[in-house]
Amino acid sequence: MSRNRCSITDYITLEYNHTGMQGDVERKAIPIGMDNFKKVREENYYFVDKSELISDILRNKAEVYLFTRPRRFGKSLNLSMLDAFLNLKYKGNRWFDGLKVSQHKETGPHKNAYPAIYISMKDLPVGGYDKFLSKMGLRISDLYGEYDYLREGIRDPVDLDRFERTRWQKLTEGELQDSLKFLCRLLETYHGTAPVVLVDEYDNAINNSFNKDSYEDILGFLRDFYSATFKSNEKVSFTIVTGVMHIGKETIFSGINNLKVNNIFTEQFDERYGFTAAEVKELCTYYGHGKKYEEAREWYDGYRFGNAEIYNPWSVLNYISAGFKPATYWAGTSGNDIIDTLLAHANLETYDELQSLAENKPVKKTLSPIITLREVGGNRNAIFSVMAIAGYLNAVPIGNDNYELSIPNTEMRKVFSSMMLNSIHSDASLAFTYLFEGMINADLDMMKEGLDTILYDNIPFFVLSKEKDYQLIISAAAMSLLGKYSVKLEKETGNGRADILLIPNRPGLPNIIMELKKTQARKPEGMMKSAEGAIGQIKEKGYSRGMEGKVLLYGISFHGKDSAIAMEEITPTK
Repeated sequence: MSRNRCSITDYITLEYNHTGMQGDVERKAIPIGMDNFKKVREENYYFVDKSELISDILRNKAEVYLFTRPRRFGKSLNLSMLDAFLNLKYKGNRWFDGLKVSQHKETGPHKNAYPAIYISMKDLPVGGYDKFLSKMGLRISDLYGEYDYLREGIRDPVDLDRFERTRWQKLTEGELQDSLKFLCRLLETYHGTAPVVLVDEYDNAINNSFNKDSYEDILGFLRDFYSATFKSNEKVSFTIVTGVMHIGKETIFSGINNLKVNNIFTEQFDERYGFTAAEVKELCTYYGHGKKYEEAREWYDGYRFGNAEIYNPWSVLNYISAGFKPATYWAGTSGNDIIDTLLAHANLETYDELQSLAENKPVKKTLSPIITLREVGGNRNAIFSVMAIAGYLNAVPIGNDNYELSIPNTEMRKVFSSMMLNSIHSDASLAFTYLFEGMINADLDMMKEGLDTILYDNIPFFVLSKEKDYQLIISAAAMSLLGKYSVKLEKETGNGRADILLIPNRPGLPNIIMELKKTQARKPEGMMKSAEGAIGQIKEKGYSRGMEGKVLLYGISFHGKDSAIAMEEITPTK
């Protein structure tokens, strides 16, 4: 495509230019989804200058740097930038002219001074271990293809044979695990300088294989692969690794004496990933709509990395590219396998806390920046740590590893609600509508149709083993009512605890009290008697005490996937 012509994909034409004069203005292209720093600079895309990350790293050198941030927050572009600055094959480039790092003269001796190994661990298949190994072998073969010139310096025939077998993907599994370490030795011998190693999304295959049959095999392979590269490798100057999580106790990073971990809780480098408020204001102004900054802030701000206020860069760039139209651009860019598993095993208290977050009420939790995947299912707070680290929640420290959690912005409130609904089943949204529209309007037929669809078409039978299972299903489905109602589980009211309370957030809507029963009765009349007994319990315990206006009482009894619903309308007296 010609670079001298404005198009939808390459340029944005806006109504006003910087002087406020009306007319078409050709501006730099927006680099959505681009993680190639060299292309961004050569083709003059808009670049938010994060180059001082380079001087930060060189000033605080460590054996291994680990940077963890949510997906789509600039990790890959920053790593590509580091490759462009450090890699000797790019000597003489002008990509950093005018950038902030050029003001740090102490970085000069390091510019294009190292052989560099850059490898991305994205998109490795995790459905089967053999397929994973095959793709891993191909990725290493392609990497070695960038260093074909090393052949002329290899004097040992054994080393030359191994180099050739790597190119032809004929390595043993052990040799594949040692392949980066071997390449480091060849590069150090040839150039006389130990290389830097840059690994992007080191944990991608581990996270994506979680809860799959291939998980243990993939984890074991990568543990040995990274151990050989990071820990027992004297032929490397330093290593920079990016990922979403710091995976602990799987021993990937154990034994590294000089490991510097930088995560969302760390103050150092806090503005180097994601956009700051000043950067978003400049973006909005540059593309002709400075007044849209407040809308961008409402939708995409709210993250806290260290001491910095951070915006989601992926969403901001998509928002501007779409003509400043707010939407959930980040949704669908991240794998949720771990979160989905944690939601599937969440208990009643956890769901209640997630409901509070969805209703814009902060929750205080103890978080850990290190995720132990083998133990994650048994740790009740693990879901909150994972959701904060993965970018779904904002975490503000309040001391002693305790944090105040909240949903950061409008975009994430929508993503959060969808994720909670999908924790039951992605096809159940129409059934939710039937269930709760019927409930609000006292339409028992509509309500029953929705409930039957949820139970028969979306819930495995073995999930329904106790009364609280039904409570979790209905309370999770009630996320579809956010905005209309606040959802309370096991709320102490009157002389007991109501199973589910729906408290209206808008005038004109009824209060709703639900009491659920799991019954041994199989016949409809027996199930209905149990449902009517549940309404009797609501009234006897005074669960409606303190409510004003119309209150709908629902008793629902369950036997397997069958249900019976009883309803009564009351108006409490003050």
